[in-house]
Amino acid sequence: RQYGSVDVAQQFVASPDASKHVLGEAVDVTGVGASDWLIRNGAQFGLCQIYANENWHFEIAVDDNGRCPALRPNAAG
Repeated sequence: RQYGSVDVAQQFVASPDASKHVLGEAVDVTGVGASDWLIRNGAQFGLCQIYANENWHFEIAVDDNGRCPALRPNAAG
């Protein structure tokens, strides 16, 4: 209801069956500088920013060479 349609809402909120948070493979961070630090250093701990529109959301996502994937525009794509 808040976003007007399921398609629009999926750009901002993952359903429980698709959320990496539910699996224990994602974390949202807050605090001064926390996101910036993880964007720069998270890959060495396996954590990557996944969505361009969510600089607070990180998932376990490094490849075999320790690199993060390219950013997706949002949770829908």
